[in-house]
Amino acid sequence: MLKRLAGFVMAAMLFAVCFALPASATSSNYDPNHPENLNDIDIDATAAILIEANTGMVVYEKNADARLYPASTTKILTTYLGILMGDLDETVVTSERAMQVEEGSSMIPLTAGEEINFKDLLYATMIRSGNEGANVIAEAVGGSIEGFVDLMNQYVNSLGLVNTHFANPNGLHNDDHYTSARDMAIITREAMQDETFRDIVAHASYVLPKDNVYRSRNLTGRLTEFMTDKESSYYYPYAIGVKTGNTAAAGHCFVGAAEKDGVTFISVVLHCSGTNTYRYCWQDTKRLMEYGFSQYVSVSVADLYAMRPKVLEISKYDLDDPGLGQLELSLNKLDNNNNDVIVTLRSRLDYLVANFNDLVSIEYVHDPVAPITVGEQMATLTYYPEVGEPIEYELVASRTIGKRMLDVPELDDIIWQTENDRNPFPRFTVEILFFFLGMVTVIWLFVRGVKRLLGFRSRKPRHKPIKPISRYYR
Repeated sequence: MLKRLAGFVMAAMLFAVCFALPASATSSNYDPNHPENLNDIDIDATAAILIEANTGMVVYEKNADARLYPASTTKILTTYLGILMGDLDETVVTSERAMQVEEGSSMIPLTAGEEINFKDLLYATMIRSGNEGANVIAEAVGGSIEGFVDLMNQYVNSLGLVNTHFANPNGLHNDDHYTSARDMAIITREAMQDETFRDIVAHASYVLPKDNVYRSRNLTGRLTEFMTDKESSYYYPYAIGVKTGNTAAAGHCFVGAAEKDGVTFISVVLHCSGTNTYRYCWQDTKRLMEYGFSQYVSVSVADLYAMRPKVLEISKYDLDDPGLGQLELSLNKLDNNNNDVIVTLRSRLDYLVANFNDLVSIEYVHDPVAPITVGEQMATLTYYPEVGEPIEYELVASRTIGKRMLDVPELDDIIWQTENDRNPFPRFTVEILFFFLGMVTVIWLFVRGVKRLLGFRSRKPRHKPIKPISRYYR
């Protein structure tokens, strides 16, 4: 009996070990001090993606094309289309049909017949995740909920998204209402390019003004603990939005955005664990964002230039010049409103520095000849970004370089002095007298030599002999 019991216990222990080994082998060993070492096992969500907002480049993905339910993250597109197609100054009246949502679902709340400013409606719908608010937006823009849903699907089709289809504007469960992490990231990136949308999603709370039904109300949403509550263990200082979502079928979902040092990322996590908490959504989002920030850097054109500035060899510099005629040029941006930030992989930074000349063109406007004064413009530099208009800078002298003083004036100096001399005739000096006498002597000697060479000799005049007068001469 004891042997049987012992055998049973051993078998049970082996059984437990066999099932425990796979679990331990697949457990997460995430180290927050090394966010760059991120693996799929470190992400709780069924599907996740991280993209760089400026270029849309995918930085990390896990099951990014799996079709899943988006829940209330649907309201990202609902709100964005409301901004694009609605009148933000319009006052809309809520309908009875718009108020018809599932019992227990999230609401602003609104009441049928309530008159509300359309822009306030957008803020309230996103922050409180009001399902009836999404219906009101749909009716105001599309004429009906069904008409608006058609607009939603037309828009995603225009983006070429093949794993998304919407059946309603609020995200309440429907088997024909689905998306993917990749598609939702693309939709959010489009929306985040709109200033009004960015402002809406950056709010974790909002004061809804008084209307014909309610007094002024202070609305707060689920993003408070992630975006604004510094006492929360889930607080993330770089978060700038965007939207949560949760249904029984979708699980917990979150589309996030974060910005740090000029780099902006958009993340999507779908179907996270947890029944009454977004803990795993916040955790996954932080890990994705920290991974992105470990991979990317943000540099300006001035930063890249400073790593390898232009140096000119200046001629005719003063021999006492401490830099021996080498002049480093400083970069000045002509219009500070132009965005010249370059977001790139950290590993690609050295490549950009080494190939900086491929990004710009330089036109010199000053000869590299002394004298040169500090701040004097030497050249114009033009940067050609991947998107947008070229940006211009000036390259100026970082120091003054004096001119070399010579005992004998150079030809350029003589020409300059001559052109700027008010007296067209040279001043009479002893040197000029000797110069002319020397020239005359040389010319005389030259003529005389030529004559001798050609046989020309001076002849004495012939005189006719005088005959003597004598009486004896006949």
